[in-house]
Amino acid sequence: MTDIDVRDITALRAQGDLGEFLRQTRETEAATNAQRKRLVYRHPDLVDQLRLIGQDPWNGRIPPAQWSGAINTSPVRAQLLAIVAEAEKRTGHQQQAAA
Repeated sequence: MTDIDVRDITALRAQGDLGEFLRQTRETEAATNAQRKRLVYRHPDLVDQLRLIGQDPWNGRIPPAQWSGAINTSPVRAQLLAIVAEAEKRTGHQQQAAA
């Protein structure tokens, strides 16, 4: 999700734009997840890696870099990032897996 704070949310709500902002954010995230999933599922060996970490079926989502104000050090997150990076490398995509 985009980096916004309480003041931004308050302003969006006051302008009547909060619902639209949330809808657009969800749509963008869903499209990004679907793209990641398509990239990874093209490669059977990467799907095998997903299975090994208990993530198959996988919806393409990568947990956030920060969770409750702390850096997310989940090994599953790190493995998902590595799997997506490998899929992107193989297909020539230069997009970043997740920030």
